[in-house]
Amino acid sequence: MELHDKNQPEALPYQKLALLGIDREKADKLPTEVKEKLISGEVTPLLQVSINARNGDVITLPLKLQMVADKNGDPLLVAYPVRADLNEKQDNILQLTPQEAERLRRGEVVQKAIDINGEKTQQYLQLDPETKSVIHKRVTEVQVEQRLKDMEKVNDIELGTQQKQAVREGKPMELNVGGEKVTVGIDLKEPQGFKIVKGDMKEWERQQKIKYDELHPEYIGLVMTDKNRWEYQQVVDKQSHERAIKLHPDKKEERSSGLKL
Repeated sequence: MELHDKNQPEALPYQKLALLGIDREKADKLPTEVKEKLISGEVTPLLQVSINARNGDVITLPLKLQMVADKNGDPLLVAYPVRADLNEKQDNILQLTPQEAERLRRGEVVQKAIDINGEKTQQYLQLDPETKSVIHKRVTEVQVEQRLKDMEKVNDIELGTQQKQAVREGKPMELNVGGEKVTVGIDLKEPQGFKIVKGDMKEWERQQKIKYDELHPEYIGLVMTDKNRWEYQQVVDKQSHERAIKLHPDKKEERSSGLKL
């Protein structure tokens, strides 16, 4: 995430968190792992938040958060609410085809041109298995070419044209580095959108699923308790699923799998 120094990326986005019912006091009490992930641009664990609806109701639902940079380099807080399943028609701003939606369900990364606020940009899309929300990030923000160059330089190797093209397209690639297997590829849950795993493709797939397997089906997440501290509790139930699915912001820029704050 490139936020340029003017925006002080080391600070939590207090004003935007407040829109989710997380005031400054609650934000400061967030577990260190959550604050570090948020500031670094990673996707956070599940958090239970409260949103004030237009009719005055307070909607409580579990979601994940991620700090990204907008086209000007300014910080943007994106919320990924929990859903029962990926709905390509609901994610209308992404204009997913049935084939693209199926690829996302299989855990693949999809590259696609998306029109957001009149600006069409090439983006990587990835389905978060816990929330069933689609994480998306501009291709230029991931900087795949630089990641590959850095990896070649550090490991004193040279990747083939087909290998580089496969990674650019979002496919993980298994390599042999110094006699050891290494797998690299796009992973939008990581701060830079790129991941290097020591091991083969099976190890890559295992690590992609490990957190989901640990949490599913109970969906353990963080909730502020009456002890005035964040604790891991079961925060997703049938009602919260329904609330998350029915949450439809009015602004066009927010009609995507992630709510932008």
